Amino acid sequence: VVINDANPTADPDTATDPTTLGSSAADTTTGVAETTDGPDDTGDTSTTLVDPGTTGEPVVCDAPVMPLPCDHANSDPFNAIGLGCSDDPAKAVTIEDPTVEAPDSASYRVASRFGTAQHPDDPTLPAWGPREGERLLVIGTGKFASLGKKDASLVENDDEDSHGNGNPDDQHLLPGVIKYQMGSNNGLGGTPFVDCDGLHDCSDTIQPQWELDPDNVAHDVFYMSFDLHTPAGTHGFMLDLAFFSEEWPVYVHTTYNDMLVVWSTSERYTGNIAYLDDAPLTATTLDPYMVYQPGHPRLAGTGFPGDDEGAATDWMTARGSALPGEKFTVAIAIFDIGDALWDSVALVDHFRWDCEGCVAAPAGDCGVTLP
Repeated sequence: VVINDANPTADPDTATDPTTLGSSAADTTTGVAETTDGPDDTGDTSTTLVDPGTTGEPVVCDAPVMPLPCDHANSDPFNAIGLGCSDDPAKAVTIEDPTVEAPDSASYRVASRFGTAQHPDDPTLPAWGPREGERLLVIGTGKFASLGKKDASLVENDDEDSHGNGNPDDQHLLPGVIKYQMGSNNGLGGTPFVDCDGLHDCSDTIQPQWELDPDNVAHDVFYMSFDLHTPAGTHGFMLDLAFFSEEWPVYVHTTYNDMLVVWSTSERYTGNIAYLDDAPLTATTLDPYMVYQPGHPRLAGTGFPGDDEGAATDWMTARGSALPGEKFTVAIAIFDIGDALWDSVALVDHFRWDCEGCVAAPAGDCGVTLP
């Protein structure tokens, strides 16, 4: 694991084991999901697909039905979201080149809960807890309190005391593989997902928001990425997210808009998959979906319990498309636009393969869905 961290051992919450996580390419058989059986006791795949070609022969989706969790005893951010738990692609989502670029070690946490609230339907569970395994990843544009290995809370701010973190500021380009420029119409922009150039944002969602800021820069940038080989018969992937922002409601529909991006470089689709209503995930886009508003019990202990600002969505699922057998990169980033002060947080968990996949098109089913 490559960690660009100014002090990676200072806080046990953020220490990451420098293990090498394996990956294995599969064949390139494609298919459309027909039936899914339960996992056997080895964790192997048992999903049957129907070949869309002329033969009609069944093929197998080699994605693991129930990947092995491995986040119970470490603070590895990739293990926390369900990645790299085994070198066997039949038992886990294997990855290569896992990288975190976050010089400020207080800008992320691997935790078993976010905040102190209990789940309203099951008081034995946290309100914001793991979607798989025993931990989840918490990332943000501010700083997280050091509360031990089991919990996380944003350092609370107010109008006079808001601040960012020590991650990169004044970034005129987004980090790593992420591009803000439109990718449709061979890079000229036009109709999202049509005639994409394979380099820039095929969703065309980031650039319009980026250009609302006259300086065109990002601040407090957290970035992580990893490479994957898509298993045979597998056509996509999914990831669970939740978004909290101190910018709600004062800075909705303004140039101040923290953004959460999930980027894919698949041959089938290159660009942002964290979009909703034809826009990237920001406080403005998510305004209608901020169901946990100031004072809500589920915000207790998160750092967003203010009387008039700070809200959160429910859990969301982001879906991306992929080709069976290909190697591609997924990157996750959160950053400020327009300021380096008001904080936002994303919860990230439960990366898994999607045998059937989704369609990246104006009326397709890729992108973000809410419950």
